[in-house]
Amino acid sequence: MGALVLLLGGCDALSTDKTPDRVKDGTAELDLTVTGRPTPGSLATTEHVLARLKARDADGLAEVAGEDSGTEDEAKRWVARWGDAAQRPATADFALGEQEASVDVRFAGERSRLSLLLMPKDEETPYNDRFVVLFQKDR
Repeated sequence: MGALVLLLGGCDALSTDKTPDRVKDGTAELDLTVTGRPTPGSLATTEHVLARLKARDADGLAEVAGEDSGTEDEAKRWVARWGDAAQRPATADFALGEQEASVDVRFAGERSRLSLLLMPKDEETPYNDRFVVLFQKDR
């Protein structure tokens, strides 16, 4: 009986995917330099946005967006505009507000900058360091 438990326990350990989340979500592949003072949550959200742009994944990008601005059309527009630039190294400059964060991203060889506005994911707990990005039509 003990051997059966050991065998089953060992099988479970062998089948568990141990791939780091950074590899799974594509953020490990980013060539990103960070300036300013990001929080772990604002950095993670920015990395997810850039990884989705690099992968040209509008569906994934829309999932990182806030409910008020997370339209599929806006995500597609961002991918069309920034997908090529996101293939190159980037610098993200973080400026934190009281609850929100703004991030200016410059891609190598790109004249324009991508400005991200990060807002708390949950208005009920605005200081929990979890963010969504707001698509801004003027960017």
